Amino acid sequence: MYIKQDEMERRCLPTAEIRLDGETAPKITGYAAVFDVWADIGGWFREKIKRGAFAKTIKEADIRALMNHNENYVLGRNKAGTLKLREDDKGLAVEIDPVPATWADDLLKSMRRGDVNQMSFGFQVNKAENDYDKDERILTDVTLFDVSIVTFPAYPTTSAQVRSAFQKHDSPPPPEPPKWEELDRITNKIKAGEPLTEEELRVITTYIPSLTVPPAKHTETPPEPPAKHSTDDTRKGDKWTELYIKAEMQIPTTN
Repeated sequence: MYIKQDEMERRCLPTAEIRLDGETAPKITGYAAVFDVWADIGGWFREKIKRGAFAKTIKEADIRALMNHNENYVLGRNKAGTLKLREDDKGLAVEIDPVPATWADDLLKSMRRGDVNQMSFGFQVNKAENDYDKDERILTDVTLFDVSIVTFPAYPTTSAQVRSAFQKHDSPPPPEPPKWEELDRITNKIKAGEPLTEEELRVITTYIPSLTVPPAKHTETPPEPPAKHSTDDTRKGDKWTELYIKAEMQIPTTN
């Protein structure tokens, strides 16, 4: 499975619609999403859904029909045959055979009155065509978690949520802050002339990339003594250069 629950987004498109069919055994039918219609997402970017975006997920995923995205109120389920989903030329068509429960009957009454008439869906983006210059995203493949009858549209409520839905995922992560306490401890060992462990030498190379640490030797014979630089080493510089020289002197020579 390629589902990642922590990346779920929710949408309630203004052009989606739901209705009741039948009186004795009513079914909830309509569209949870429509294709090729631009929707403004929180004022941060525009988004539309391409036909075929739901084709894979409605065949493979275990999808529920919920009330207000609440998992405690399940109206139907595709694996049980009480929720039917299909793509047509317009969008994602939905047919729900609602559970015979008191809370579901109350929902149907509200729908008949016109108090509730919107549908939302929860999904994860698998593939999208992103245009960061125009702030546009076209969804081409998604994983569908649920379709829900909702009282209010389910747009993200904070700018952080909306921004996270549309960002350059290929941007490099920010560098980690230096571990100053660890660096100070190693620096003090160098100043005191104490030998550094292999791991400490590797930490030093994080801040002095030109300092090469050789691989550890796993032999039964004792390691060769560290190479000694001549006393006439004339390299001068700031304290980091001096520490570099001291650390370099502790690196075992390789054959």
